[in-house]
Amino acid sequence: MKIGLINNLYKPYNKGGAERIVELSADELRKLGHEVFIISTGPSLKKDNEEPGVYYLKSSYSELNKFNFVRRLIWQTGNLVNLKKYNQILNILKTEKPGLVISHNLMGLGLLTPRAINNSGARQIQVLHDIQLLHPSGLMYFGHEKLINSVFARIYQGITGLMFPASTIIVSPSKWLLDLHVNHGLFKNNNKKVIANPLASSSRNMPTEKNKSFLMAGQIEYHKGVDLFVKAADHFPDYNFLIAGDGSYKNIITETNNLRLIGQKNPAEVSRLLQESLAVIIPSRCYENSPTIIYEAASVGTPAIAANLGGIPELIDRFGGLLFEPDNENSLIKTISEFLEKGAALKPLPPQENYAEKLLAL
Repeated sequence: MKIGLINNLYKPYNKGGAERIVELSADELRKLGHEVFIISTGPSLKKDNEEPGVYYLKSSYSELNKFNFVRRLIWQTGNLVNLKKYNQILNILKTEKPGLVISHNLMGLGLLTPRAINNSGARQIQVLHDIQLLHPSGLMYFGHEKLINSVFARIYQGITGLMFPASTIIVSPSKWLLDLHVNHGLFKNNNKKVIANPLASSSRNMPTEKNKSFLMAGQIEYHKGVDLFVKAADHFPDYNFLIAGDGSYKNIITETNNLRLIGQKNPAEVSRLLQESLAVIIPSRCYENSPTIIYEAASVGTPAIAANLGGIPELIDRFGGLLFEPDNENSLIKTISEFLEKGAALKPLPPQENYAEKLLAL
């Protein structure tokens, strides 16, 4: 079967975990014998290493964080009813004629995308990754939960909820995120399923010498709590604190004897770093759905020390690890101290399952 995958970002423009899930899904589907193509976005200035088999639709989405409030509001309004992107996507789907389209984050592609999929005649599965359908920012900070209950947010949710036909199957990696959408009026008439994100191939049995280091990997941004990680490093001078990734916040981080910025790493390099680290730290102050880095850490036998927010507790319950109070420097420091004293027991990995097969069975 021919299958289309849609996500607003894809390598070489990838930033977060959703892009990694799309990449893993594409690999699994191809191994099952399916023909796969991808629709995503890209800037006007293309990179030489764009992937073959990917339709990159021109979009300024990747530059959105640089827009002022007025320009961002105009952009977001256009994103709701972007007829140009709707026609582009519909034309691609009519040309490719997929039997199934698995869509992910749609910001930058336009929220008419589900209608384009429906009008192409393809079956659709929508995978949730964050709160983009509840609030255009896609971010909800700890202590600011009223954000998605404002009059503006309710109007926005009323519009986004209309975009998905009842035939669309909704998949969420965490029960927390699915419940959040349903409780705000979305997907009442859709079939819904909680399916955990794919787990990378396990390397737990590979002997690896641990370094005296803690790792943070991903976007180097304020909402990811990187400043909490930096502050924690000051309290543990005998341990190295490594930050792998990229983002605007890296420009205000000062490296020290035990704090280092090591740049963006590919999945294989992240896996190696995880194997060598005592633990991975996820200090997010925004609500997370199902962070990919926790799956990757679990697959190589490295525990996670993570903020008790959103869908993270579901993963700690599944794989083991430690939770700390969100946006609380003292709680993080106390939890790291507890980890160094007592460790953190990992639970047995669940049986390896093919994520793509589970989606295809819906």
